Amino acid sequence: MAEFVDDLLTMGGPEKDFLFRGRRYFLEAQQYEEDPAQTEFVLFECFGDENYIFRCHGKNFRECFKQFEKAPVFDGMTIYEAEQEIEVLFG
Repeated sequence: MAEFVDDLLTMGGPEKDFLFRGRRYFLEAQQYEEDPAQTEFVLFECFGDENYIFRCHGKNFRECFKQFEKAPVFDGMTIYEAEQEIEVLFG
């Protein structure tokens, strides 16, 4: 998990594709070209209804990631509580 988080923070939020409890998730972050001071960070379940599980708008990726770290988005658990059940596929 430390490598996963470090990669997210040092690479500025690259795309990540991973499994949790048999469900596939996709995480992505991007800065808006029209407003580089705004970053969008999203997590959604693939191949389901594809609704966003978590979505954040912030001034930078790190600000959004701090909110994501605390969010109980994995069946009521944070990413750190769920880390033993997460398998990174891409990113």
